[in-house]
Amino acid sequence: MCAEFESFAQRVLNYGLSQPDANACVFQSRGPETAQVLSWAQLRQQVQARASLLLEHGLAGQPVALIFPAGNEFVIDFLACLYAGVIAVPLNLSRNAQQFSRTLEIMEDAGVTAVLTTAKTESFLQGALQELASDYQPQLWLDEQVQSAQIHVPEPVQPDELAFIQYTSGSTSRPKGVMVSHASILDNQQAIQQACQHEAGLIAGGWLPQFHDMGLIGHMMQPLYLGGCYVFMPPMNFIQRPRRWLELISDYRIHSSASPDFGYEHCVKFITAREDLSGLDLSCWKVALNGSEPVNHATMARFAEKFAPHGFDPQAFFPCYGMAETTLFVSGGAPGNGVKTRHFDSTAFAAGTLREAAQGIEVVSCGLISPAFALTIVNPDTCAPCADETIGEIWLHGPSVAQGYWKNSEQTQAGFQAQLNNEDARQWLRTGDLGFVRDGELFVTGRIKELIILRGRNIYPYDIERTCNNYPQASGGGAAVFAVERDGTTRLAAIVELSKAAFINGDHTEMALDIKGLVMDASEVTLDILCLVKPGTIPRTTSGKIRRVACKDLLPQLEALS
Repeated sequence: MCAEFESFAQRVLNYGLSQPDANACVFQSRGPETAQVLSWAQLRQQVQARASLLLEHGLAGQPVALIFPAGNEFVIDFLACLYAGVIAVPLNLSRNAQQFSRTLEIMEDAGVTAVLTTAKTESFLQGALQELASDYQPQLWLDEQVQSAQIHVPEPVQPDELAFIQYTSGSTSRPKGVMVSHASILDNQQAIQQACQHEAGLIAGGWLPQFHDMGLIGHMMQPLYLGGCYVFMPPMNFIQRPRRWLELISDYRIHSSASPDFGYEHCVKFITAREDLSGLDLSCWKVALNGSEPVNHATMARFAEKFAPHGFDPQAFFPCYGMAETTLFVSGGAPGNGVKTRHFDSTAFAAGTLREAAQGIEVVSCGLISPAFALTIVNPDTCAPCADETIGEIWLHGPSVAQGYWKNSEQTQAGFQAQLNNEDARQWLRTGDLGFVRDGELFVTGRIKELIILRGRNIYPYDIERTCNNYPQASGGGAAVFAVERDGTTRLAAIVELSKAAFINGDHTEMALDIKGLVMDASEVTLDILCLVKPGTIPRTTSGKIRRVACKDLLPQLEALS
């Protein structure tokens, strides 16, 4: 394998020779007039120059933080790290003090000795470090203006060498550094290409953060892997004005673009009928990936209805499943099949078994399981494979699975080196996710840490959150459901964000009764504790996932205010 091995970075640099004048990256901060374009020749030259700089400073084999605003600079330096054998650690640039404290915590955990950033950002970061009065200080800062006077050719990286550390979002626990090898990158890129049926010259991208696995592996690396063009914009520009995402797709004829469920809902809610969308043409969008959060059929139906007049094909929807621990992609598609759902008897489902019904619990398929993985459904308590028609933990095995957690042998052994309670000697990744397989397709029902067992029933918070979000006065994308212990009894609690108008002017007592009634009708459970809050109250990760542990910690404060 080593003799034939071609790293991701080497593959990308080769495109700089075979198609030097074609566009490799387009970064658009606002409208088309702001676009910053990198040709393949320019990308090759700048990656080689920055890689040479890293080698001159002896950083090969060392973890190095990449803290950039959205832009081409991140693309160049990430590829330079891969090419030079430097361990890249992509991190979130945030001016929020709490978020920056988390970034600093990760820098310390990773043990980074150098920071790659822009000159403008460096002054802010150093000032923020001084304000935190931290003992930890990186030894070296290299902004985008620092160049090497000489080009150095690095030693070829080996397949099992560590390429980068992807820190998890921390939606259910403290962030952990996932160790991804060079071989796993290539294996997962091939899995994505095959599942999505992407062709050479792919145009892909959107608004997803570059430091996040979905934006990094899916949006940025996949088109570069195929010699295409990566087109992207700052995430905040999408949040402020969601039509910019759709305009980006339309203007650059993007074939493949992804978002968590809330991104599609954001477009439905905040692109108003008053906006002129006459020039919008979404017919080019053939693969609309929906992942990272539970996939909501109703959200996609609303999106399709609203944007079908502008060329969007509902069959382009591509629900998928993946995680940092598998580099990214596990299942999805096939392309052109749209959204597929199945309904199950709610009583049986609550007991962890499957019995299809005309109505009941609706679960969206996360698509076909990639042939790059062996996947089995396992009883999480006994580690024995589940019987058919049973919900269990999703276990995975394959070359895309990462090497483990950085400097955490105990959790690496527990999570990455699990063994089935049978004669299978393979080591498996325990995903912590619950689900089942039907006809080769994966259905994900929730996370083990978030599963609520209430009076002998399995309660999936996503189902109740979906009901709360459908309440007319709710904000539509902000509901968190979890269990708390009160007086020795498990209680079901919910925090629901109202629309701004409803929060200010509505009768909270009446709305609370309405929501509790809807939950009782839909799920046959009682919400014991319900806090109605203003939009933006619920803590989320940088990728938009609800942080239910943080919500539980926040609950007493919200109860005191209500």
